[in-house]
Amino acid sequence: MRKITFTCAVWVAALLASGSALAQWSPVDSGTTTLLRGVYLLDSGVGYAVGDGGTILKSADSGLTWSALTSGTTSTLYDVHFFDDSTGVTVGDGGLILRTTDGGANWQTITSGVRDALRSVSFSGDNGIIGGGSLDILYSSDAGASWQVAQKNLFATGFFGAHMLSPTVGFLTGQNAIFQAIFGSTIDGGAHWTFHTFYFNGNEGNADDVFFFDGATGVTSGVLFDGTGAIARTTDVGTTWNSTIFGHALQGIDFPKPESGFAVGFFGTIIASNDLGLTWAAQESGTTFDLLDVRFASDGLTGLAVGANGTILLTTNGGGQGDGLQLLEAASRKGHFDIDLPLTGEPGIECRSGGADGSYTVVFAFNNQLTSIDSAATSCGTVSGSVINPKDHTQLLVSLTGVTCNAEDVTVTVIGVHDDAAGVLPSASVTMTLLLGDVTGDGMLNSTDTRQTKQDLRERTDATNFREDINANGSIDREDLAIVKAEVNASR
Repeated sequence: MRKITFTCAVWVAALLASGSALAQWSPVDSGTTTLLRGVYLLDSGVGYAVGDGGTILKSADSGLTWSALTSGTTSTLYDVHFFDDSTGVTVGDGGLILRTTDGGANWQTITSGVRDALRSVSFSGDNGIIGGGSLDILYSSDAGASWQVAQKNLFATGFFGAHMLSPTVGFLTGQNAIFQAIFGSTIDGGAHWTFHTFYFNGNEGNADDVFFFDGATGVTSGVLFDGTGAIARTTDVGTTWNSTIFGHALQGIDFPKPESGFAVGFFGTIIASNDLGLTWAAQESGTTFDLLDVRFASDGLTGLAVGANGTILLTTNGGGQGDGLQLLEAASRKGHFDIDLPLTGEPGIECRSGGADGSYTVVFAFNNQLTSIDSAATSCGTVSGSVINPKDHTQLLVSLTGVTCNAEDVTVTVIGVHDDAAGVLPSASVTMTLLLGDVTGDGMLNSTDTRQTKQDLRERTDATNFREDINANGSIDREDLAIVKAEVNASR
């Protein structure tokens, strides 16, 4: 059991924070409920997400915060690629190609030569490919400023995934007219293609996204006819495939490193591989919304997943691979005695007003040494300051003033917590849940609370009876007893 000690003392203590604060994939506020279909993250920390209604979002801090850009279209956008912080391409319905050279402030429409939905785009250097409906294929050699059509208007569902491995070698995946998965490869930058069709262990389906490690070995994520999912793997440039079936449809796939791969899918599915896609393990996403795309920085640690209802998930430790930054517990301090944590059984924080001006300090304890925090917020009162404890860098001290709400109405949130391993916890919240008068800490108000307070009258406040010192004057007195009685009676 963990014990915390403060020179300024502890008068109430918290339990573990809410589950979302502990998740290795954390939701961040996208500012929209629009379906997000594509995402791209640069090593600089600049990221872009695209989706329905011409939605384009931009982040400058590795996905912690997002702002909306003006795309100039209401068409659905499916995929996005950026060369650097400023220059990028996004593709969408009706053969739409948009290109920016100023970080998304302005977008230029580029002639595509096709009318089908363009579903995927990928580049290696200045050379890129686009896959679309009706098995449309486009290729570019000038960073997307212009495009040539390799083929179009075939009788088939289309291509949904694209990966450009090198300036000359690229791959596309999708579905043909008879519901087989289809795979295409090029060795001349997209001008000419070789195709193979296959089934996922005998099942019809769509090969939704694709990633190749070299010219022969790669994986594709799939959606089967019955709504389940699959990962198929080839070692002979798509001639043969071996499939693993999963419970939910799988969509986007990304391997920032050969030993670090991720795929996302319906119902919040996230799976990870550390062996070039041979085996996969589930990760906890913290959401049940469908996820459509995933993209990581090259470190394999910082990644983004996007999907339905404007969902954006962020991880800074590869989705839980290793000792990522986590909130362990929290406490509100006033008094001078040690308290073992946790005190009771449910997640949350026990708290009460800290004085006439409703001021107190909430102490957040983390598993790693902290270096900075972006901001803090409270649902009641005002945050007057936040600082890393100079005596223990795993602790963050958040000072509040003017708190007048009942405890169960107060939630304190810290945003953008950074540690010395370059980890970032997007947010962590604790909600105060202990009812005034619950001196036994069992979550109920009853005669036991009254009897306990009577028994301890005239005792000095310590770690065993601090809940009974409701007026916080250092001893258990008749004023405390009167308050407990009133609260117990009011609860009946």
